Amino acid sequence: MTAQEGPVPAAADTLALGDTIRFSSADWLVTAFHGPRVFLTAAGGGEAAEPLIILQPALTCAKDFAVLDRAADRSVVTHRVHELQAIPAAMRREAERWERIVKEVLHQQAPDVTAATRPKPAYDPKVYTLKQRYQAKAVQLSEAGWPTSAATVERKCLAWRKEGLLGLVDRRGLRTASAHGRVDERVVDLVWETLDAERDQGVSAGTLSRLIDRVQQAVRVRYADELACADAGTVAALLPSRPTYYRLLKRLGITAQNAHAAAARRAAGPPLSAGRPGSRRASTARWPGELVQIDTTGLDVLALGDDGQVISVELTIAIDVATRSIVGALIVPKRFRRDAGAGRWLGGRATRSFDTLQVVAQSTAPLPVRPGWAPETFMDGSDLPFEELLAADERFAGAAARPVIKPETLVVDHGSPFVSADFTRSCNALGIEVREARLRTPVDKAIVERAMLAVKTGFSQHLASYTHHRLDLRGRRVRKQPLWTIPKLQELFEQWVALRWQQTPHGALRSPFTSGVKLTPNQMYAALISLRGYRSTALTESENRKLLPTVWVRINRKGFTINNRTYNLDRGGLDPFRGSSKLAAFQGRWEVHYSPNHPEAAWLFNHQAADDSDPWVEVPFIHRRLLHDQWTEETWEQGLQIHLSAGGHHRDESAIARATQRLLSTAADGPGPDARPTPPAPSLPAPRRRPAAPKQPYAAGMPPLDPESVRPFARLDRPAAQLFAAGEPVKDSGQSVDAFLASLPELKAHADGPDSRQGEDR
Repeated sequence: MTAQEGPVPAAADTLALGDTIRFSSADWLVTAFHGPRVFLTAAGGGEAAEPLIILQPALTCAKDFAVLDRAADRSVVTHRVHELQAIPAAMRREAERWERIVKEVLHQQAPDVTAATRPKPAYDPKVYTLKQRYQAKAVQLSEAGWPTSAATVERKCLAWRKEGLLGLVDRRGLRTASAHGRVDERVVDLVWETLDAERDQGVSAGTLSRLIDRVQQAVRVRYADELACADAGTVAALLPSRPTYYRLLKRLGITAQNAHAAAARRAAGPPLSAGRPGSRRASTARWPGELVQIDTTGLDVLALGDDGQVISVELTIAIDVATRSIVGALIVPKRFRRDAGAGRWLGGRATRSFDTLQVVAQSTAPLPVRPGWAPETFMDGSDLPFEELLAADERFAGAAARPVIKPETLVVDHGSPFVSADFTRSCNALGIEVREARLRTPVDKAIVERAMLAVKTGFSQHLASYTHHRLDLRGRRVRKQPLWTIPKLQELFEQWVALRWQQTPHGALRSPFTSGVKLTPNQMYAALISLRGYRSTALTESENRKLLPTVWVRINRKGFTINNRTYNLDRGGLDPFRGSSKLAAFQGRWEVHYSPNHPEAAWLFNHQAADDSDPWVEVPFIHRRLLHDQWTEETWEQGLQIHLSAGGHHRDESAIARATQRLLSTAADGPGPDARPTPPAPSLPAPRRRPAAPKQPYAAGMPPLDPESVRPFARLDRPAAQLFAAGEPVKDSGQSVDAFLASLPELKAHADGPDSRQGEDR
């Protein structure tokens, strides 16, 4: 038996249906899971062995337990049924034929053969190795008139283990057997790419002839190497004739008048109700963890930061598609700092790749119940199978009513925290496939997007500091309302998930027996986990450290530096690592992991360590004793900015540490006695002051007004409508109104003018 097929140790989370294992000096086949119990049958149709039912922890902890043969690779196998249906029938039948051959080589028996049938001598693993079985199958196929080499059989077996039935499809024929005739699919993609580029650049639409010329030019530039050594069929598929191009554009619905409009409609995507072939539908999953969607968005809530400032927050959640369970959530501050002088960003805080990894890690562990939570949040007494889960995993004791689901495939968008190298590397290390959603295709993550809206309507709007996403509907005094701290917001949201979200019926969860009854996420999980089985997903200490952010450093006699912090060991503890790590891809640097939430120590990974020794070396921060309180990477950045604003240098680490400690001490002591407002003494309300008279600059230099010199108006004893009656004398006056008006100088001048004389002449 070769090392490739020999027994390998397996953890509980790697055991799956169809695996051949060694237990109690016998070979067994895993046939079913039910809660913590595993159903085993004798492998190869053994005579004396009866079917066995055993607890999974007892099985995996046995001394002689080992996995002899895996049914498929857990970390990469994906079920892409829609892709298989799009393959032509002849190619699909050919792949199914190869699958039967592969199963006979790997499983020592062809499909649809009774278990009591003895395997063929050429495929007996007790006699021949896997390499010999490859050669035996190649000889058998060649004698049957199908010339095949052992390397081809081996390649097919590895492809089936990696991608399942889809890996056995001969992809060389897919390019010419596309839905667009003899045109390569890459040409179709370039047509839409060219139209999108014209729309983005604001170029006016042209004729179809111009579009064809640009697409042909793009094909010759992008696939020049392939065209140089390709056969005639490939060249014709990549560079079709102009009549073929016109027929292709007609099938795509592109004309000279609507070319840009057709590209815009394609970018927007078809409606969800579209039933034509090729329409995009929402993703589905058949068991917990098969498909998990993760996303980040603003929570529309103001919070109180560590420095006492009012800040906005972001929420990252991971939701399981099969059960609609929120299996991980994290709230982080969203804050930016800008240099007022230069106008450049000095730093800030928002969701990072480390935060998204914490959300993924939360899905692999039970959520503990916090003090003061409602009794309904406990898993004991909920719809979840608490007794069965507790028997399989002791961590469920005192857990909240939220399931534990390890993702198999994680659907992410193109945000920087999700496409970072650290996030992808850590997920792959845990056996999680990261799948990016298509650009401008919101239905690929429609479930988590809709869940975010439900979170805002069911959780955010009930908080005092809720800010509406529309400015015209936002309150004017939101910033003056009571604010929660971020840890308290995190605790409130986790309690809401366990109490409300997981125990509220969901419209997309239906029972197969009573289709009219809606199920809660916990009820759906209980129904599916009884068929799929639960396997503990506890991460080891080494696996947890692998999830931390990675930096590649060079080590000298002073140690190594991470973000203006020097890490070193006393008494030359890092002397063996001063040389090269012999990793050419990283220029001889060493791999170091650290936690932004606890940066007082870093862990150096020794790639050259022996198998029986610990490869991790803990290296402390040399100025850690200057920091007495708990500090984080963000606190260190704030202390660095305070130090630089005071004229300090970024290499003075001890001064930066003291500035950080002063910042922590100020925040811990709270406001001083001078900063507290003193209540006013009880007294009568002060009289209202009259507003000061406005200044009159035009009266400057005039003598003060003497009240005695002001003559009072005559007293009037008549209504205002009768004041100007003709010929009516006024009391207390010796003249009539007409005589008074005639005595005015202005009117007298006008009366004596030429106009008056002309009027008299007329």
